[in-house]
Amino acid sequence: MRVKSVFIICVPMLILALTRCGVMAPASKEITIMSYNLMTLFDPVDQGGEYDGWSVARGQWDEKGYRTRIANTASAVLSAIPGGPDVLVVIEAENKRVLSDLADRLGGYAVILSSPEEQALLSCGILSRFPLRQAKAHLATPPSDAGDSIPRYMLEAELDVEGKCLIVLAAHWKSKLGGAKETEKARRFAADLVRRIMIERIAEDPSAGILLAGDLNENPEEYDLVDRKYLTALMPVSTASGPGLYISADPQEACLQNGKLVLFSPWEQSEGYSYKFSGKEERIDNILLSPGLIKGDAFRFISFSALPPAFLVDETGQPIKWNSKSNTGYSDHLPICLKLAMQKKELSITP
Repeated sequence: MRVKSVFIICVPMLILALTRCGVMAPASKEITIMSYNLMTLFDPVDQGGEYDGWSVARGQWDEKGYRTRIANTASAVLSAIPGGPDVLVVIEAENKRVLSDLADRLGGYAVILSSPEEQALLSCGILSRFPLRQAKAHLATPPSDAGDSIPRYMLEAELDVEGKCLIVLAAHWKSKLGGAKETEKARRFAADLVRRIMIERIAEDPSAGILLAGDLNENPEEYDLVDRKYLTALMPVSTASGPGLYISADPQEACLQNGKLVLFSPWEQSEGYSYKFSGKEERIDNILLSPGLIKGDAFRFISFSALPPAFLVDETGQPIKWNSKSNTGYSDHLPICLKLAMQKKELSITP
């Protein structure tokens, strides 16, 4: 099944895909992956269109604040995963400079992927210590009745992990600004793009290990949170089959059968949350795993964690977001972390 739609543009190569000399892939048989929404991380140059409060010309943003923020972000990443993750998916980075500066502060990454220029001012990025086989950027423009939504590229990185293929999709779905129900169609459209791409990759290689990481602006239990009054982008596996991205908290339910793709969501295996809205804990940042990461012969799911370093939250548990006036803080989101192991044929494939 090929990914085709008049609304989808697939860019074979990204603007920045660097392989840096002297940066070695990790020797460990365990693979660490992090997804982190950095919260409006602009560089200290007016590119045009920056959000209110981030203008260099008006004295709202400068090199000193930027450098402090890069350092703070790096400290958050390194405290969550000492030494830094093998693969880091970042959300809301302005451009390739931000990704490069962050990568340098983290000790260097062999591969840095940045979205092509797009209408959205903030985009996704992928840093990897594993070599890159190929990369693509998928742009899905929601239909006109999906509400006011600026389309964002979803990145696809095919990584070479000791000769085995790991595919990472990095995405930032439409927020609920404008109403949860009113914006749901845009998220469902983005979820359908993920479904099509994953099914295509699995058709090419049934054991393919694929994961979707990023800020999906949707809780794993979103369908129940809206009292099942309307379809959501992430649907529980117990619902009827049909178009949609289905998830399960049981890894053994991950499968592709009769066109129905079920991904494993590890959130229930961890305490915590990734965001707070009006004091309510939410799990809108996600890492979802394909059947190949559960039942395949290349990788094995080990663990998932959303418990942040203590300094990232205040006494109420609210993430301490960046404050440009005091040059303090981090992000309004918390990082989430996943661990995989290289699978050996003689080992059990039960996580």
